[in-house]
Amino acid sequence: MVRARSMTSQTKKQSKKPKLLLDLESQDCRWPIGEPRHPDFHFCGAPQLPGHPYCERHWRIALEPSKQRQATPVGPSTIPKAA
Repeated sequence: MVRARSMTSQTKKQSKKPKLLLDLESQDCRWPIGEPRHPDFHFCGAPQLPGHPYCERHWRIALEPSKQRQATPVGPSTIPKAA
C-alpha cells in the first residue's frame, strides 16, 4: 500500500539556510523569524501551501485564535511598598 505524502511531511523540511528578504523565492514561506533589528533575522523559507504566504506549520500558527489576556491591574495598590 502506497501512502500519499501529506503536506505536513513536505513542509517539515525547513530551509537548510535561513533566507533573507532578498533570498526569498516566489513559493517560499514568508514567516518572519527573530527580531527585524537583529542581524540573525530571517524568514522560514520552507515551501508555501498553495495559495498562502506560509508553509503549513506557520499557516496553522497564524490561524490559531489568540489567547485571552488576563487584565493585570497596575497602580499604587499593586506596587510593593518599601520597608
